[in-house]
Amino acid sequence: MAQLDGKVAFVTGAGSGLGREITLTFARAGARVAVADLRPVAAAAVDAELRALGAALACGPLAGDVADAAAVRGWFERLGDATGGRLDILVNNAGHADTDAETQARLARQVEELMAGGRPTTPLEATARLTDERWHRMLAVHLTGTFFCTRAALPLMVAAGGGRIINMASIAGTTGIAGATHYSAAKGGIIAFTRKLAFELGPYGININAIAPSRTLTERIRPRWNQSSPEDQQAEIDRTPLRRVAEADDQAKVICFLASSDADFVTGVTIDVTGGN
Repeated sequence: MAQLDGKVAFVTGAGSGLGREITLTFARAGARVAVADLRPVAAAAVDAELRALGAALACGPLAGDVADAAAVRGWFERLGDATGGRLDILVNNAGHADTDAETQARLARQVEELMAGGRPTTPLEATARLTDERWHRMLAVHLTGTFFCTRAALPLMVAAGGGRIINMASIAGTTGIAGATHYSAAKGGIIAFTRKLAFELGPYGININAIAPSRTLTERIRPRWNQSSPEDQQAEIDRTPLRRVAEADDQAKVICFLASSDADFVTGVTIDVTGGN
């Protein structure tokens, strides 16, 4: 594993799932970590878990909404005060789950129609039914939140002479996901944001990259995976050249690489972590 000895790392959306796994991976690599999450109890639980493991912490747990510019400014002010103005690594991981039961039911019917040998006749109409509120919230958390946190981190990194920013994109941002145009748009925006900001940040010694995971079996995703039929599971496995579904540590290890000196000459890219799917 790439080493991050003494580096100060900050992970958003760290209260569960992939964010928690990234934080633990960083701590095992020797980083001083700080966690933030929308849910105060979740942030405190991961902070306590790190303390129990004897990990070095950059500051106490931070709670709030990445889509709230004032809350984000407060996080980085607190982090800077606790670390003497130092921040080496930012992972913009915070996300927003938006499960539309009607869309999922219509997609399932389309699959049944295809498997029966016909053309899908069930209209999806997911975008036509997408409300203003759902569209705005999805982009606010993923895209605007990534911007707010990056903007707040830059003064600390510029003053220090460099840093690493890793953004959480998705294969939805390149190939799209049926029934989730708002999610796909948000992730595509993150990919473009990452690519173009690399030109601005490179002269300051700041590398910015992203990863684009496929389905990853976090504690939120695993129950749905377990409830799917063996046939559906096998079909997804068969579509994946490495013949399995990603685990959280598959993603965290790539992020740890991007955060380390091993990735000194890597910037502006989005790495697919999909098993080849």
